[in-house]
Amino acid sequence: MVEADLFGPCSNMMVELGRAQRRFEATFLHAPIGIAHVGLDGHFLTVNPRFCEISGYDADTLIRTGFQQITHPDDLHADEALLARLNAGELPRYSMEKRYIRSDGTVIWINLTVAMVRDDDDRPEFYVAVIEDLSELRQASFEALHDPLTSLCNRRGFACRAKYVLSHAAQMGRAASLLFLDLDGFKRLNDDHGHAAGDACLADIGAILRAHTHAGDVVARLGGDEFLLLLANRDGAAVAAVAEDVRLALAAYGMGISGSLGLVTTDRPDPADLDRLIGRADDAMRDAKRAGKNQVRVAALS
Repeated sequence: MVEADLFGPCSNMMVELGRAQRRFEATFLHAPIGIAHVGLDGHFLTVNPRFCEISGYDADTLIRTGFQQITHPDDLHADEALLARLNAGELPRYSMEKRYIRSDGTVIWINLTVAMVRDDDDRPEFYVAVIEDLSELRQASFEALHDPLTSLCNRRGFACRAKYVLSHAAQMGRAASLLFLDLDGFKRLNDDHGHAAGDACLADIGAILRAHTHAGDVVARLGGDEFLLLLANRDGAAVAAVAEDVRLALAAYGMGISGSLGLVTTDRPDPADLDRLIGRADDAMRDAKRAGKNQVRVAALS
């Protein structure tokens, strides 16, 4: 009877500890998000199956490496800077979006949250990292703003980016120019060769336009065979050269394709004027059509 009194509570405690351990293990193993324990040197101590799925590496490979080896080089400095602030006690935890380079070489976006675990003496012991795969969310966001055929901006994506570009140009005291392009001969190409050939042509036109623009420009397919190019950080001569180079590239495409382009430039960029810019560039493009096609017409912003 005495023995039961002495060991009964201890036995119950051991049972509860066992249950708690099993619950933790089940949570760790079956969590729908990636979880990793990371040593203070950046090496993984343990990883759950979902993290392996996200990163594309098996657990043994991850444990032999560290987060530095799978983090995209362009994001590593920001991650390490936040980790340093965490170590200094400036942050209780941190979250960031960053990229991993998977085992197959593909790049994915993840949301990372990191917290520090301390020992009984309040000394840093290891990190707990929670990793959420943002690939589907990022893809959905991309698809909402881009044309699926050419991967250029769609009308909505153009409006979002163009307003930023116009605001930045205004802050820098620079002009901005808009080209409105409508293809010549596209309907006949579709009629004579079919819609598959038309789709291939549009994809090729998208590549041509990207090849003649800079990273700071905005290129969009409005729909059908209409395109917009918002050009920033160029003087008048450079803008005219881009317009002519695009015209020549389209005329050289073949299959009866060429381009009628309308150009308008504003010395005082204003996001509120975007629709007016598009309207004036559209008018100039229609002038080019009426004048015989395959040419660039310039409109004043009145």
